[in-house]
Amino acid sequence: MVGLSDIPVLGNFVDRISDATVEALFRGLRYLFCYKELVNVLNSEIDKVNIQQGRVSRKSDEERSDGKVIEDHVLRWQTEVKEMQDSAREFSKKYQSRASWTCFKCLPIPKPVSRFRLGREAVLKAKKATELIISGRDLLANEIAHLPPTDNLPKADAAFQDFRSRKGVYHKLWEMLVAEDSLILGIYGMPGVGKTRMMEQIWQEAMEKKIFQKVARANVGNEKLDVLKLQNQIAGHLNCHFKSQDNMESRAAQLKNCLINGGKILLIFDDVWSEIPLDYIIGTSFGESSTSKGSKILLTSRRQDLCLRNKCTHPVQITTLRDEEAWDLFQDSVGTSHIDSLPDETLAKEVCARCAGLPLLICAVGKALQFMSYHVWKDALQKLEKGKIDGIDSQVYACVKLSIDRLQDDAKLCLFLCSLFPEDADIDIRKLIQFAIGSQSQLIPDGQSTIPAMVDVLTKASLLLECRQNHITKLHDIIRDVARSAAFKDPTYAILHVRCGSQFPDNAGYRTTKLLWLDVERDDIRFPEDLVCTNLKSLWLHCNNHVQRFSGDFFGMFVNLEFLMLQNVHFLSEQFSLQPLDKLKMLIFDSCDIRETNNSLFPKYLKTLCIWACDLPSPLDLPNLKNLRELDVQQKLPVIMVPGAISSLSSLEEFHIPNGFSFLDDANDITLIMDEISKLTRLTSLKIFFSNFEACQGISIFFTLLKYDISVNCEGYHEALSDMTKMIKLHDVKVKTSDKAIQSLVERAEKVEVVSTDVDLGSICNSNKKAFADLRDLEIRLCHNVEYIARISQDEIQQNRQLRTSFSKLTNLTIRSCLTMKYLFCKSVAKCLGQLQILEVDECPAMEVIIMNEDPSDGEIIDFHKLKTLDLRKLWSLKSFCRGKKEMHSGSTDNSVTSSAQFQPLFDGMVSFTPNCLLCSIYI
Repeated sequence: MVGLSDIPVLGNFVDRISDATVEALFRGLRYLFCYKELVNVLNSEIDKVNIQQGRVSRKSDEERSDGKVIEDHVLRWQTEVKEMQDSAREFSKKYQSRASWTCFKCLPIPKPVSRFRLGREAVLKAKKATELIISGRDLLANEIAHLPPTDNLPKADAAFQDFRSRKGVYHKLWEMLVAEDSLILGIYGMPGVGKTRMMEQIWQEAMEKKIFQKVARANVGNEKLDVLKLQNQIAGHLNCHFKSQDNMESRAAQLKNCLINGGKILLIFDDVWSEIPLDYIIGTSFGESSTSKGSKILLTSRRQDLCLRNKCTHPVQITTLRDEEAWDLFQDSVGTSHIDSLPDETLAKEVCARCAGLPLLICAVGKALQFMSYHVWKDALQKLEKGKIDGIDSQVYACVKLSIDRLQDDAKLCLFLCSLFPEDADIDIRKLIQFAIGSQSQLIPDGQSTIPAMVDVLTKASLLLECRQNHITKLHDIIRDVARSAAFKDPTYAILHVRCGSQFPDNAGYRTTKLLWLDVERDDIRFPEDLVCTNLKSLWLHCNNHVQRFSGDFFGMFVNLEFLMLQNVHFLSEQFSLQPLDKLKMLIFDSCDIRETNNSLFPKYLKTLCIWACDLPSPLDLPNLKNLRELDVQQKLPVIMVPGAISSLSSLEEFHIPNGFSFLDDANDITLIMDEISKLTRLTSLKIFFSNFEACQGISIFFTLLKYDISVNCEGYHEALSDMTKMIKLHDVKVKTSDKAIQSLVERAEKVEVVSTDVDLGSICNSNKKAFADLRDLEIRLCHNVEYIARISQDEIQQNRQLRTSFSKLTNLTIRSCLTMKYLFCKSVAKCLGQLQILEVDECPAMEVIIMNEDPSDGEIIDFHKLKTLDLRKLWSLKSFCRGKKEMHSGSTDNSVTSSAQFQPLFDGMVSFTPNCLLCSIYI
């Protein structure tokens, strides 16, 4: 008998329908009878998703800490995981709260529809979870973040002031910028008139209006033209990576192609003092529009003829301010109320007139005379009528000199030291501190604390420029020139600057000089045989990477040196040694090449040795420097050391090597590193990186440290201007309960960051009620074994009231992604948080309250009178800000954005905040 399946075409169709029907039937039966097994499979997949999500979150946090931007597809994956976790949580609640499947009391009959739906939903969710697991693995196997694009905007130190008298100049400059025929533009004018600030405004507006794709700036200056330096500055803005580091022609050709292929580019040469050899720098003379591809060059110079010599056909002059504009700016700088307090406003106007309409001087003089008496103003006017320096207008010089004369001695010396740095240099305050201590220790007895304060004074006086990085400052070229002139003329400081070629120039001031800055422009300078600088205690030798053998009687000339700073010096001789300088106390190598030297290079009686960004021998060997008190090694990578080199420094008190050190054959052996450090029995200050902390058991040296910046498995803080002296960062560290070394460092620190670490702050608090008395900044991330930060009874706090109270100095508190944390503090501890200014809690799903009130009878309101920022996000279980222990597991949670009108129910009237706490973001 022939069936339907035997009919051609139709038979295949019938077979497919039959297979699909049978498959659907068995799938449905599996949903119906195996739903519990399917739910278990789902739970297993969700656990795997959570593990994968934790790994991605940790990697994302690490990338964010490095300043990178997380890729969009990673953020989408994390959002999908969050939605999956929420959906699985709701499914679990539905499964756990399902009603008994009994229709009759005596005859249990399962509800097939409900069973079927649960089984099917479990399978679908498990399938989605599996897909997320697989895609999560793919994410971890590839890059999940990228460095943010640079904004390519100027870092102006002050807002641009649109003076009416300069609108026409700006408009003319802008028209030439957007026109096709003007390839090279120029701005010229007196020093301090505002050329650089107008250039920066042109730069910013051109980028905002997308006139150019990129802007590259190079600071030329009046020193010897350094082609390699200019090429590096241009390449840095264009993200161009040179294949050669010293071949000018090859680099110029590469820059030329970069300019041609990079679209429209504005190339800025600031502070031009001579004709610029464009062919040597960028590989093209920029003379034809066909080669420029719409790109342009903008010059700033003090002289019109220099603009013309650099092929700028129509340079634009910036003139001084009109009298009324200068007076308005002067009033803003001094303060109208202070001018009104003078018996005669005419005196203030005469002082303003002496500033010659130059914005830089108006601001500097105005700030110098703030809060001063009438007699000081009279004296200032007389000083402004004097003064002269070659290359600078006498009025300009007098104005700057007045501002310098009004400084305190420490601030004045700090400015003089800053003026010795190369033109347009980024002055690293960490280096300035060492320079101040070493070169003028008798005048700055405590440079470590004085220098940052003096930098702040000078910045507020408009004598130093503000920079975005807190450890960097800069100096305007006019201020630098006048400060140098004043420093070289003042016998109190006896500072001398000498620029020389291969022969040491004659100068009558060598014998009385105390600090000599020697700028060498040629290889192997020869020092005179019969010259002894008896008073010279400090020498700064800058060689611009020239090879030096120190021919002649170098050691005889500088026999009394106590401080020596060698910058950009290239040593070729292994036999060369500085040991004849037996009075030398501080030695600094800055950007030097000492690869060809050995340990005989270092003088035996040094007290301070600094090695910054140098090319080092591998391994680095240090002699037995028995008098060495401070060793500061600032390198990008861990330094390869000779075993025993560190431990031999028996008198060492300060050891700063932020990126750590290792050994040639045992790079990962932390035990050897700890063994070296443990022998430094006099150590009181330590900055270091450790790859792990497993071998620190029994290291007693950690208990006696007075200052430390220790990072484990992560980059450290290394904050130059921070007033915090005890800081620790722990990432992915497994800590034993008996590990008292880490506990000692954590409980005494002023700044603590723990990430994916099982350090239990609560147990530290319980074992030592005086712990965290100095803590000011605390960040906890991805710590999943922490239920709370601290719980101390009111009685215990009262007992310690006469001492320092735990967390009483806490200013910033950040908690992120701690899955098991239920609250932060008990109420008795929260009452001590009077200094708290920032509180951020994010993604802690188990947190029910912020502050747990263990005493229901305690109705005292907690006053956070200094809190400025309150940020609570993704706290899905949060019921109240402050609540009793018995109430923590009751109540409901509103998972919506909380508006200001809803604040009161959350806070229950148990806390109060300052009226200035306006930046509250609460998402629960």
